[in-house]
Amino acid sequence: MRLIISSFLRTLRERDEFDRLLPDLLSAMGYVPVARPQTGVRQYGVDLPVVGKNPVDGVEELVLLTIKQGDLGRQDWDGSAQAVRQSLDEIIEVYLPRDLEPAHQPLRKRIILATTGDLKQDTQRNWTAYIEKRANEAQFEFWGGDKVADLIERHMLDEHVFVEDDRTNLRKALALAGEQEYSLADLERLLRRQLGLGKSGELDGTVKDGKPLVKAITRLNLALHMFAKAAQDAGDTRQALVAAELFMLKTWHRIQSSSDPSHRQVRESFMRLSQTYMDVAMAYVRKMAPYMMVRDGMSGYTRESAEYGVVLLEHVGLVATTGLAIFCLADDSEHETACGIADLLAAMLANMPATASPRLDRNAIDVSLALLLLTMTNRHAAALGWLSELCGRLLFSFRRRLDFPISSDSFDDLVEFKGGRHDELIATMMGASWMSAYLLLWCVALGMERDYANAVELLRKEVPQVVPQVWHPDSESEKRMFFGPIHTTTGNTEIMEFPSSAEALRERINKFLEHDPITSFSEDGQVGFHPMEMIAFRHYRTPFPVKILYGLSRLGREDAAEDSAEQPEASPGG
Repeated sequence: MRLIISSFLRTLRERDEFDRLLPDLLSAMGYVPVARPQTGVRQYGVDLPVVGKNPVDGVEELVLLTIKQGDLGRQDWDGSAQAVRQSLDEIIEVYLPRDLEPAHQPLRKRIILATTGDLKQDTQRNWTAYIEKRANEAQFEFWGGDKVADLIERHMLDEHVFVEDDRTNLRKALALAGEQEYSLADLERLLRRQLGLGKSGELDGTVKDGKPLVKAITRLNLALHMFAKAAQDAGDTRQALVAAELFMLKTWHRIQSSSDPSHRQVRESFMRLSQTYMDVAMAYVRKMAPYMMVRDGMSGYTRESAEYGVVLLEHVGLVATTGLAIFCLADDSEHETACGIADLLAAMLANMPATASPRLDRNAIDVSLALLLLTMTNRHAAALGWLSELCGRLLFSFRRRLDFPISSDSFDDLVEFKGGRHDELIATMMGASWMSAYLLLWCVALGMERDYANAVELLRKEVPQVVPQVWHPDSESEKRMFFGPIHTTTGNTEIMEFPSSAEALRERINKFLEHDPITSFSEDGQVGFHPMEMIAFRHYRTPFPVKILYGLSRLGREDAAEDSAEQPEASPGG
């Protein structure tokens, strides 16, 4: 395990990777961070200050870390503003005399040079001479990759809290990272054991609330770091993101099941896990961005048209979920990052026409996530244009009884089904339809009354066997939605009877909301949704709760309605 950790450390960047891992390690050792690493703020050599009792001799001390990356040679030691010696001099000459808090003045001072690599032989004598000269001013210590790996194994992955089964699962997951068919089953087992959850999500009593849970989340954050890095290095940023979703969801389920979900340290540890999720998600977005900006830029993923449609819509869902999560989670009042992701999504939808031809009915989830992101970031023109194209193509495929979104989740069924006039098979594959219901509701939510009326009329006259349906969660759904798939065992599926006019549907929606008003599952919710819900809908393929669309319909966004008047009607002929 130590060798695996050491190899992992060598792949980390100094900024936003290694410097985010060290606070968790020091916390596990019993230290309390005085401040977290910051980019763009002058720190006079100190990247991370912590206070606590030394785990070896028990002496209370102030530990000041200067953080570097990779093997340190002569060029790294001296010769630039970021050199090791310059950082150490600033700590001794500026930070210690001028920046110490009064409470830290009497404490022992220890300065640690931490890096992911080693101290090269040509620099070891410089280091030794320096610390001998400055011995009266502070204690010095060098933490190379092997030392940090040893500390991680002893303090974060201790055999008493990270048992052999956990180590085996993590090793296997790391070995299979990047394999396209890997199901993440080993990570799932690791998550359940570390969080103290049974197979159905119930608490098994092995992990107590409070500090034990904080430590478990910290260990899982490290495990996610390691797996995501392995998957990214293997070229699979998608798998890394799916794993990050899994870690977020299982951990959030455990927190919500605890006796004190708002425990401060638990929430702080979850926010650190959330930061890892956002880092992994942005790595995925950055890798996908060049393909999204080119016409049919992802067509090289597969030669089979049916598979291409499925792959495209999965990426639409991943990009949209990332944007929605960052919209809520990131410390960004202007939502610049989320808006940038929305712009990339809009470009993808415009450059890849096949995104308007979903092949699986369950893709209604991905479509709804994408439309919600575009709506929340005020990309109304992109939302309206894509929705109009979706409606036109859906109606055209229903009329032809070919290439419509089939109700089966089986890719084999999709490849084998050729459509045509086989009424019994058509009824099976076309009958219960999530896609038709959600597209009609989105038309009303975004003010596309004419598209709505045309679609309802055509569905009634030409494909009466299509039965639009939606899903409503119940109280049991809310308890279990972050642990696994729930729509077949909780909630209620409603067969929707759509009236001829959008106004009539709005009246029905208003009556529904009078009896069942929209509420968020959390105070952090935005317009009736919480970021963890969005991740759960995509990851577990849970139907999009219709109440969110009802809320948007009632708001009747005026800007969307104005843009709608300029949009062409959806053509039943495609």
